[in-house]
Amino acid sequence: MKKNILHHLIWALVAITTFVVGSKMNSSNPEQTAKSKRGLQNSSSSRRVATSAENGSNPRAKSTRSKTKSRSETGESVTLTEEGIAELGAIFKDGNLIERRLAFAEMLKQLTPDNARQLREQIAHMSQDSAEFREFHYAWGAIAGDEAILHGKDTPKRDMAASLAGWASEDPQSAMAYFDNLSAEEQSDGTHMKWGAAFGLADADPQLAAEFAVERSQSGDKDADKMIHIAAAAALKSGGQEEVTQWASNIPEGDLQNTAFQRIAGDYAKEDPAKAVEWASNLPEGEGKNHAVGSSFHQWANRDPKEAANAISSLPIDQQDSATYGYATSVVHKEPAAGVQWAANIKDPEARTNAMVDTGRVFYRRDREAAQEWLATSNLTEDSIQRITGGK
Repeated sequence: MKKNILHHLIWALVAITTFVVGSKMNSSNPEQTAKSKRGLQNSSSSRRVATSAENGSNPRAKSTRSKTKSRSETGESVTLTEEGIAELGAIFKDGNLIERRLAFAEMLKQLTPDNARQLREQIAHMSQDSAEFREFHYAWGAIAGDEAILHGKDTPKRDMAASLAGWASEDPQSAMAYFDNLSAEEQSDGTHMKWGAAFGLADADPQLAAEFAVERSQSGDKDADKMIHIAAAAALKSGGQEEVTQWASNIPEGDLQNTAFQRIAGDYAKEDPAKAVEWASNLPEGEGKNHAVGSSFHQWANRDPKEAANAISSLPIDQQDSATYGYATSVVHKEPAAGVQWAANIKDPEARTNAMVDTGRVFYRRDREAAQEWLATSNLTEDSIQRITGGK
């Protein structure tokens, strides 16, 4: 079933505004539809495969309403006239905050492939990094596909990635066929098309988004871990615990799967750290489980360090190192000396060294003199000390 364009706007307001075209991205993603849930449950799926309000005090708004009444108001479809488009644009540019928002929502509501270029003229003055600029192109991409992207090639602003995101959310197969035909530079450089693909696929199906991240990782893309965060956020929105666990389990073992379990555990722990630990403890043995346990305790320590510390001792022995790692790297930000002490209690030599380096860096930034005294008795190798102090 085709998703209503208003669903895309929800995604746009929440997710696409997080990727600033021209900078690196952080994860967020939309509330998913039933189609997304089905995609999340299907582990074998392949990547290939706002209404205007009455405002009688504003004559422009009143005039525009007469030209933009929707099907729900009149019982029949009404085409937005050129005059109506111009008046909506005038309200969007000069109206008060509420009027501008209503005008923009009406633009998106009335957007069609035929009037998209005229409507775009009404938002052309917006910054290329503004929410409205990107949301408009997301919506245009969702209904017009490559037409919206090709328009972006002739403009000085960066709108192609947002258009690709909208297209990928609606028709991932066609959108990704287009993406795959781009050169490596076109996929990753100034256009940031890979981020449009990552966000759009996450909106369509978290499974597709995970497969895309894996492919990017295999091709050497260092941003693949950020992409798996985007996919994980979508999975968390669209599926229950069993489905999300299965989604992460379908990712090939390695760094991306570890990141996925870590992200899921951290999200669960924000709500109920004890239950998050219980979930993580029941995962199959492996690095993914270790990362989930550590992430759960990292969040728990941030929320209630005393309660979290008491919970570590009740864990099975084979989970205590991971829990301690997560705990230490959390408390070190508030109590640096305590953080490095907890890290030193980890039994596994390699994990202990890594935890001491991670916490030691924070300690060294916060209190260099005290950190140097600690380093003198830490029994760390010179190489590890250099990693803490920035010598290499």
